[in-house]
Amino acid sequence: MSSTHRQPRLIGAFALLALLLVIALLLASSAGATNVSWRAAMNGDVTARAILIGIRLPRALLAALVGATLAVAGVTFQTLLRNPLADPFILGVSGGAACGASIATAAGLARLPGVVPMIAFAGACGATGAVFLLARRREYTDPTRLLLSGLVLNAFFSAVILISFGISRQSDLTAALRWMMGTLFGATWSDVLLLTILLLIATATLASIGNDLRMFSFGEDDAKSRGVNVERVKLIGFVTASIVTGAAVSVSGIIGFVGLLVPHLIRMMWRRDFRFLLPLCALGGGILVVLADLLSRIVVTSSELPIGAFTAVLGVPFFLSLLRRNR
Repeated sequence: MSSTHRQPRLIGAFALLALLLVIALLLASSAGATNVSWRAAMNGDVTARAILIGIRLPRALLAALVGATLAVAGVTFQTLLRNPLADPFILGVSGGAACGASIATAAGLARLPGVVPMIAFAGACGATGAVFLLARRREYTDPTRLLLSGLVLNAFFSAVILISFGISRQSDLTAALRWMMGTLFGATWSDVLLLTILLLIATATLASIGNDLRMFSFGEDDAKSRGVNVERVKLIGFVTASIVTGAAVSVSGIIGFVGLLVPHLIRMMWRRDFRFLLPLCALGGGILVVLADLLSRIVVTSSELPIGAFTAVLGVPFFLSLLRRNR
């Protein structure tokens, strides 16, 4: 397809996904246990304005940012490793964050505001460093070793999580389990601002090496022959995607399969070029998590279900289909 035909199609894709995201945000912020209209808030209804602006809108925006972050990280990992099954969860980044949160819970720190997210973020960064170091061999990062290192560390993190929960106080376990299954309860505007800044920095960083990452689709040897510093690009891409994943997981808990599902759906419908996949995946990931969060609040009116359950319902069958396709 020529570039003159591609451009209108891409503009249409961006416009469609942006429109769907806006609709999802408006729906998620107005619907809930009690429906609140934006018209009432704009007409001066103090209660409606407090619910929409103070509670639901920051939560909806944070859901969009978390989804965008996980999808951007997923497409980056899949491009770097040239593996359709790579995502932040499988590579151990999410597991490292969960491990940090469980240790904080066992230490009785869950009741201190902001401590669990900070330790979860530190756990994600530590897992990133461990996976990358384990995959290095004579100044070369082996993609297969990266995946295997992530799987092995996930098993270790699971053991630590179980031990931590076993010795935690009963009163701390409910909040910890809620976080482990994915929740945006208590989202604040400061969370939205922080994740927005980190996502913008990460997207700009990945876009700056977007052309080099595009060369990875032809193989590392081919990329080297075209003048790409493969190890440098791997380091920048892996660290950037892991850091923003850690930030997202620290505020939302573990919401699996977003980084796996969204990039594949975008590729199927539009383009494979990394430079265009990045923003399209960000929009698609935002839509998915906003709608999953909405469902978690309205399916059972008496309680809030974990967001990760809804993304897993979509992601697990898709993951299995990928396994069958790549046998």
